[in-house]
Amino acid sequence: MKIKILLIYAVLAILGLSIVISIDWLTGTPFSRSFSFLTSILVTTTFQELVVIIVFLFLPVIQVALEARQKKKQRQ
Repeated sequence: MKIKILLIYAVLAILGLSIVISIDWLTGTPFSRSFSFLTSILVTTTFQELVVIIVFLFLPVIQVALEARQKKKQRQ
């Protein structure tokens, strides 16, 4: 059940990325330049902001791992 949650997060991330790239493609932006928004975001962030971004990216994985550990303790 928890794997489904991670898959949903992955699908939503892929859909969001594909929407951004497809809008760039429809406006005439070259495909290679469509990914430049990712590098521009990472270049302009400070270390503290980057830590927050990484924590929020891994938060679903952390939640699933904690819930699995709690269920394992309850079974014992």
